[in-house]
Amino acid sequence: MPYENIITEQRLEKCREARRAMREGYYAQAEPKIGKAAVDALRELYDLYDERVYIWYAKLWDPVIGGFYFSESGRDAKGFLPDIESTVQALTFLESSGITQGKSYIEAAPEEMRKALSRFVKSLQDPEDGYFYHPQWGKNIITPRRGRDIGWATSLLEALGEKADYPTALERLSTGNKADSFPEYLLSIEKWREYLRTFDMVTKSYWSGNMLQSQARQIKAAGQEYVDELFKWLAEIQRADNGLWEPQLNYASVNGLMKLSLMYTSLGGFLPNAEAAMNSAIDVSMSDQEIVFCCQFYNPLVTMQNILYNMRKNGSAEKAEALQQIIINRAPEFLRKTKEKVSTCLRPSGVFSYNPTAHSRLSQKAPVGLGLDEGDVNATSICSTGIVRNVCIDLGIPRIPLYCKEDSELFYDIIKNSVQWEKIYEKPEWFDAAIDPAKLTETY
Repeated sequence: MPYENIITEQRLEKCREARRAMREGYYAQAEPKIGKAAVDALRELYDLYDERVYIWYAKLWDPVIGGFYFSESGRDAKGFLPDIESTVQALTFLESSGITQGKSYIEAAPEEMRKALSRFVKSLQDPEDGYFYHPQWGKNIITPRRGRDIGWATSLLEALGEKADYPTALERLSTGNKADSFPEYLLSIEKWREYLRTFDMVTKSYWSGNMLQSQARQIKAAGQEYVDELFKWLAEIQRADNGLWEPQLNYASVNGLMKLSLMYTSLGGFLPNAEAAMNSAIDVSMSDQEIVFCCQFYNPLVTMQNILYNMRKNGSAEKAEALQQIIINRAPEFLRKTKEKVSTCLRPSGVFSYNPTAHSRLSQKAPVGLGLDEGDVNATSICSTGIVRNVCIDLGIPRIPLYCKEDSELFYDIIKNSVQWEKIYEKPEWFDAAIDPAKLTETY
């Protein structure tokens, strides 16, 4: 059945009406907690997201390979293939947005989709070192790309209830075969200390935080002493006045805090100077600093959530409630500012790009698209479910789904009738140069 017989105007209007009613019910529940002015601002933010978003995701699914593409141009150009990060991000979007209707993304997936996903993720594993590599990139990838991909792959396998065909790099580390799979700096505490001292936290906390956070699973697998040494080092160099690792208060310094606060959460650490860090995150979310990429307005929201979580887990419920009330008191202005910033990355197609003006060709230095004026999975996940999920957590209200049952039914009808798209663009000349080992570096 062709898509035009599935995506009809009559059916779309039915989805819109049901979606509006569903959202209004949630707004009514939120008003006693955050007030009418904040709910009005929240409604304006949610109005950014319509059916074009999930239809776009559905059309990035490759039923033959069993994964999602990063972008439409990646789907349509030779040399590009689906990747594991885009696949798990797309699946997570389905769960977070309400498309799966309260089920996990695996439970909601049609049987053929589940089989294809399993086939895809297992095909990426290297039997020799246990990591997961993509045929379009090979092993010519940087450390964050490799670290992220093993994380995405293992999480998808866990969701599927399956195991990799070979021991993963993380499993090999935990059974003592460190030298086979671990980088040298995780083979001894002395080397780990030396490695940590190579990072510039005063001017490059975002890059440093990304490098460390992307290796969180490997650090944990190396042993608790490596985690303890990491937190000891970070506490020694954190600034007490702003809760950051840089003296300046701006997107870059709070982006570094976001990466590091994610790592604190995943590795079970307590974030020092939490109140100062919270105030810095809120202030930057409200700033008029020019947006260069979408994480600049997303990361402060994640940071607020992580600080609240840390305080509840390792501090006190009363202190966490006081921190949350600060956010609620500034909610109307904070939410409208968030919508303004998110809108800078909105494309005419209804989805989102990583940058307001430039468009993504690479993800962690790996080729994923042609860099056209288009949205991508990473940015759209961040700018849609990423934004609203964290806003709801920050405000202390139940998560308000983007989509309803009628939207869900339409999405899965498209998936069940998916076909592999024809490649209409030639492989770009720059593709091979991007993954040339002689030119590939770890720095950005």
